[in-house]
This record gives sequence, structure tokens and C-alpha cells, in this order.
Amino acid sequence: MLQLLNDGQTMVIDRHNLASIGNHDVAPQTRYFLTGNGYVTRKDKTKSVETKGNGYVITEKGRKALVANPPPKKREISTSKKKEKNCSGCGFIKPIENFVTVFGFSNPRGKYCRSCFLEQQRQHAISLMGGRNFCLYCGVKIEKAYDWTAEGNSAYTYLHLDHMDPISLGGEGSERNTVYCCVSCNLKKGDKLFTKWLGELEPKYRELSRRVYIEKHGKKPEEFEPSANEIVICIKGGKNV
Repeated sequence: MLQLLNDGQTMVIDRHNLASIGNHDVAPQTRYFLTGNGYVTRKDKTKSVETKGNGYVITEKGRKALVANPPPKKREISTSKKKEKNCSGCGFIKPIENFVTVFGFSNPRGKYCRSCFLEQQRQHAISLMGGRNFCLYCGVKIEKAYDWTAEGNSAYTYLHLDHMDPISLGGEGSERNTVYCCVSCNLKKGDKLFTKWLGELEPKYRELSRRVYIEKHGKKPEEFEPSANEIVICIKGGKNV
């Protein structure tokens, strides 16, 4: 404010008791004072401005203070950007080029480093697969469920939701009849009965898949009785039956 007054501008107070100096709004009740360790404070010291008409002008003492104690220079913006920052995930300080967006794209303003992002993706996939980090049908390791676009859309999926007892054969659409598996196994299994599908798996994963089925269904896969969900229409003698 003092600098503006010193430059010849006047603080104008309108009829609504609103004050301004040029384009700068200020409180009309504010008094700025001189001190020994700075050019102005709001403590009760010698006034550096005085009223005149409907505005404030700088006093001679205030003018001398501006010369003797110029306003502190604004902090210069460093030409070299910040090189490191703290990761909200692991808590370690890492180079900014290690940070990514929530979809895994490099961005120095990201909250998490790439390592933390990948670990979050891995833990998400594990939670979908019931605590496993591999496909229960074939054992292939799965590190993430999806790849994302920069806009947050799914670009590729590494997991498919499989209905162990196929819906087309009367299987339930409930959570107890579903597991997440790799895309390849889901496509190979198709609408096969679970008992037939088990016969195509390696012994290690056949036993695991069978155990998971029993845990989720509360019964053996051989006890499932398939039934077609399709409505068959037979035409005899020109009539629908």
C-alpha cells in the first residue's frame, strides 16, 4: 500500500465505506506504521499515512521509510523445477519423473510413484481373484486387472469374470458361482460344464479349481444338474406348440 501511495496514487473511500488504490481493494480502517526492522507493520507506531479528503496519502516519514526499507522482493520462481517430492504411498522422497496419475501415466503432480501405483494395481487384482496372484485355472501370474487410457477408460482387461456353472446351462448369476480368471481360460472354457472343464486342466490347478468350487457352492461340481435356459418352439401343422 505504501508503495502505491508513494507512486502518487490515492486511496479512495466511496460512500459504502469501501476503499481502493487503483485496482487494489484495501480496508479503509487499516493503518500502516513504521518499525525499525521492516518498512511497515500494523503495530501502533508512527503513522506512515495521513488522511486527506476522501483518501490516504503517504507522510514524509513514510516516504523516507520506503527509501530506507524497500519492500521485500517477491520470491523469484526458480528456473529449475523441483526435482523430488514425497510419495503418499510409500512415504519416500523420489524424483518427480517417477510419479504418475491414478491411471499410471507420467505426471510430476501425481500423488503416487510408479512403484506404488503398480503395487496398488497388483493388490486390486489379487482381491478380485480371491487372494491369489494367478489364474486358478492355469496358474499364469496376473499383476493387474486393467490397462487404462489417460481419460480413465479401460483399454485392456487381464481378468474375466467366469461363471463356473454356465448361465446357459442353468448356472446362477450370483457371486458364489463366479470367479475371476485370465482372459485365455475364460475363452477356452466357454459354456462347458465345470466337470468337463476340470478334465482339461493340469492336476495342480484341477484340484485347486475343484476346491474353490466346493467352497463357493457348498457341494461338488458333479452335483450340478444342467438345464437349458432356451425356450424351444416347435411348429406342427402350422400351429405353435
